[in-house]
Amino acid sequence: MRFKPAMRTWCSGAVLALACAPVLTQAQRDLKPGALVEGPGKSLVQAHCSACHSLALVTQNRGDAEHWTGLIRWMQAEHKLWDLGSAEAPLVEYLATHYGAPANPPRRQPLQTQWREEPD
Repeated sequence: MRFKPAMRTWCSGAVLALACAPVLTQAQRDLKPGALVEGPGKSLVQAHCSACHSLALVTQNRGDAEHWTGLIRWMQAEHKLWDLGSAEAPLVEYLATHYGAPANPPRRQPLQTQWREEPD
């Protein structure tokens, strides 16, 4: 008995990638990669975040205020991010509002698989 996992692995990876793709708002879909959605706090994100990395790294992430605050603390502890002071609250608010986790993340239905034996 031999199985041919190559095609199954490729297909599973493609399905997983699609299932994990973030749900974007129309405003986010209209932007170029790395461009930020207009709103209060955008200039703070541009100033503080782009000092160390691409804004594309910011826009590909999703999370609530707790998630974004945790990332800031991690960057402060591990990557020498400076104290954001009074800029932190509006920066986190902007990120949670425009790059927050979807309320009902999409989930795919479980795959119906049937294994069959390959002839030798």
